[in-house]
Amino acid sequence: MEWIGPDDGPGRVLVLSAPVGEGHVAAARALAARMRALWPRTLVREVESTGSTARDVSLARSYAATMRWAPGLYGAAYDALLHAPRAAAPFKAISASRVGHDLAPLVDEEHPDLVLSTYPMTTGGLAWLRRHGRLPGRSVAVVTDMAVHPYWAWRDVDETWTLLESSRGQALAAAPGADVRVAPAAVDVRFAPRDRAQARAGLGLPADGFTVLVSGGSLGFGHVDHVVDAVLAARTPQRPVLAVVLCGHNERLRAELKARGLPRTALRPLGWTDRVPDLIAASDVVLTTAGGVIATEAFAVGRPVVFAAPVAGHGRAGARLAEDAGLALVCPRPSDVTATIGRLAADPAATAPLAARAAEFGVRDLDAALRDLAGRVRG
Repeated sequence: MEWIGPDDGPGRVLVLSAPVGEGHVAAARALAARMRALWPRTLVREVESTGSTARDVSLARSYAATMRWAPGLYGAAYDALLHAPRAAAPFKAISASRVGHDLAPLVDEEHPDLVLSTYPMTTGGLAWLRRHGRLPGRSVAVVTDMAVHPYWAWRDVDETWTLLESSRGQALAAAPGADVRVAPAAVDVRFAPRDRAQARAGLGLPADGFTVLVSGGSLGFGHVDHVVDAVLAARTPQRPVLAVVLCGHNERLRAELKARGLPRTALRPLGWTDRVPDLIAASDVVLTTAGGVIATEAFAVGRPVVFAAPVAGHGRAGARLAEDAGLALVCPRPSDVTATIGRLAADPAATAPLAARAAEFGVRDLDAALRDLAGRVRG
């Protein structure tokens, strides 16, 4: 391959994700868009699949069903893997082999110089392909959560990007000898610091008062209705609080919240929307039950994050790491949510340390990280 200059990218790039929730896909799309802007000569292809449509559908349905009806089971399995990574080895091997076989035709067709994966199982497939001499170019696993469980980390992948030094330690515990680096979050360029008043005006939100953006992820997990109750309980005549709720694809949740008939100055449930960057910019705080990409998007905008009764598994694990890093507050119970929102609404200056830490995290330069990566691809 001919390299034209120092800012040129690889000739062919493959970006892999899977439609299991929206976070993995959003991160992949953000990476692809950034690379296309940085390297106009590069052919960047996105594939949102593990290589098997049947598996993709099964994973998406089973994940949604488990998180909705048996979150404790998911959490127990996640925690077991997190704290006993060696026990995950046989399950990882089976999954990697199946996904690797299914991805092989795509990799053979594309013959990429660089492959990035934002979903654990596709990353495992890449590791299997590398072990069997069927993966050309460099491979990078991009972790989209604060916490890293064993399925995220593979020694046969050339690089693993984590969000925190503590999550880097988790990845190394799961895959000793792996090349693990702390890297900027993979978020869309629209998530950037902006004036709050201007964002509110553009959305038709009240200029005054304390606005809380509530999210349960793309599927509205984590008893969001109870969390909303806790936020609204912090309202007083002297302390107006507005809960703007991202219901995602959970139309049942949106309908239930809308049926309450509360004034728009108190509650605004929203369906699927592409205005999340504006909504984060308009908020005083982002409150999430799920964590994941919504948290890193909030950090990129410089908004404080509160984890409210985080969902079992990755939600709780990521919340702990974010709190330990000084990036977020964790409210395990609804009563904690009410007390925290009440305190922050009464004294907006109390959010300043969190906002400053979020801005420090969010300002990390993803474009610079990608340019450095291009240098490693060149060899």
